Amino acid sequence: MSRILKTGTNQVTQGYKLTHRGIDIVKYKSQLDYIIAHTEGEVVEVVKNCNKTYKIGGSYGNYVRIKHPNGYYTLYAHMAYGTVKVSKGQKVKKGQVLGYMGNTGHSYGAHVHFEVRDTKNNKINPTPYIDADL
Repeated sequence: MSRILKTGTNQVTQGYKLTHRGIDIVKYKSQLDYIIAHTEGEVVEVVKNCNKTYKIGGSYGNYVRIKHPNGYYTLYAHMAYGTVKVSKGQKVKKGQVLGYMGNTGHSYGAHVHFEVRDTKNNKINPTPYIDADL
């Protein structure tokens, strides 16, 4: 079971490194899936109107950023156009659908780019949190 995907098991297609401050995930065997909130929190940032893929730049395309009760943030990027289901200021529950995997922003194929940020909004390695509490 996944803390990020609604029905699948995580398959990491690109890991965390200094030049890629998150991890890219698809459903096991390269399938697509709905993206869910890792942990309850409040949506603090949303982009839902991007319908393009940009091969240069650092655009997340359509994305959702959530602030959690412990002060950490999670970010879910590259969602498909028209699939983002939440709005800024909305409270979300663990497991609530946020949107669907897509190929928007700086992306080379449909997936979800997942980030974890600390209380000062610094990007940290999200790998230990894929299936664990923040």
